[in-house]
Amino acid sequence: MSATDAESAWVLLVDDHEDGRELLGEFLSFNGYQVEGCASGEDALELVAKRGRPGVVITDLSLGLMSGSELARKLRGETKTASVPILAVTGHAGFDDPERLFTAVLVKPVVLPDLAAVLKRAIGG
Repeated sequence: MSATDAESAWVLLVDDHEDGRELLGEFLSFNGYQVEGCASGEDALELVAKRGRPGVVITDLSLGLMSGSELARKLRGETKTASVPILAVTGHAGFDDPERLFTAVLVKPVVLPDLAAVLKRAIGG
């Protein structure tokens, strides 16, 4: 597997609710993705610093101290992660993304086949 394949194969999943993180993580793993889950934006940034560029980031918008939008802003501000597709997951149907931080916004409860399709498009698969 080339470095590019390895990068696109790993998904950074950020959700402060363990149940949601586990459900999405299991679904993604079942569909062939290597998933690394984090409970906070801070943990996600640490993981990226250690592991390198993910193929895609899926983040809840409502996290702890750092929101999903702030996490996306920080990732967009770094050269190595500026172009990583970032998918937002939110319970707020009317969420607006004026900064265009996110590749796609999915409303909870996430329809898993929709997530799979959006993810495939986001990573160019």
